[in-house]
Amino acid sequence: MGLYALLFFIPALAAMAIAKLYFHWKYTWGEFALQASGTLVVLFALFFAGSASVTHDTQLVNGVVTDLVPRQESCPAGWRDFTDDFCTEYTTRSVYSHTTCSGTGSNKTCTRHYDTEYLYIYPWERRYFVKTDLPNTYEISRVDRQGANEPPRFAEISIGDPVAQSVSYTNYIKGAAASLFAKDNSVEPVPIAYPQVQDYYKANRVIITGYAATNEFYTQWNKSISTVNANIRKTGANVIVVLTGNPEIFAESLARSWQAHNINDVIVVIGMSENNIAWVDVRSWSDNSLVNVEIKNEILNLKTLDTQAVDAIIESAVLDHYDLKPMEDFEYLADDIAPPMWAYILAVIVLLIATPAVTYLFHKHDVL
Repeated sequence: MGLYALLFFIPALAAMAIAKLYFHWKYTWGEFALQASGTLVVLFALFFAGSASVTHDTQLVNGVVTDLVPRQESCPAGWRDFTDDFCTEYTTRSVYSHTTCSGTGSNKTCTRHYDTEYLYIYPWERRYFVKTDLPNTYEISRVDRQGANEPPRFAEISIGDPVAQSVSYTNYIKGAAASLFAKDNSVEPVPIAYPQVQDYYKANRVIITGYAATNEFYTQWNKSISTVNANIRKTGANVIVVLTGNPEIFAESLARSWQAHNINDVIVVIGMSENNIAWVDVRSWSDNSLVNVEIKNEILNLKTLDTQAVDAIIESAVLDHYDLKPMEDFEYLADDIAPPMWAYILAVIVLLIATPAVTYLFHKHDVL
């Protein structure tokens, strides 16, 4: 991105040099140096912010529930001038604190100041926490204000349940997706959303499109794939299964839609022809490509769809062969990442409006 900043800085510097020659002593060397360095800093900051915006991404990482903690603590009694770090249910009142005055005589004005005090409604409160082997601890919303009744959502959780967490990272593959797909413009992306975390820590990673399936089938397979992801969590992989009745070109369209997918994804696309498996496409950035080959061949060998068998094939192949590739291996793609349009627009504003305006300001006023 530094190259883009320099491309805009050079004409700005030329304009400042012309202004220096024209205004001479009215536009000092100090002012020239200040404006040049300031413009350069602004342009670099602008394009680096643009780079960060196009490479920012989130990936799904997997874990399990490790503990369930219904925590109860006593709440402060009586009116207090502070809030408790655990209890959350209170009423407030304003209490006179002091008066400050300014001015003298008829110009004297005084202001009364008030403090907020808090009265906690319950002698104790209970909150419900879910601990995982990931950095996040989740709090399940209470069904009553005090937390006296256990929430059904908390009651249904068991230790070992799968957990999915969305984690931000720099994705050079996403930033350079336009150049990665430039060779084949005939493939159009498909409007299929990438899985998102919902209901605290769940993510549906079975997608069915263009193929008839019941809600029960969809729900049960999502549960079992979540278990697969929990079992393979130490590999860093995140498995997504797409079941479709579309032709094989669909897999390429999906890859374009998801901008070549995340660094830790294992995308398994299964093409169906009625009840038979017609084709399989497996993509990942694993350093060991055998994981892709084994999953594809073993699923094709099934002939007909058996979700339990598919789960077992994926889990075994990932545990045996998946090798998470570091994003640092793709840093070279940074040179192919173009700034977003808003960065160009702001750079043009700096070049055509801000630079002449600041130059005029320095000419009219002795800043340095």
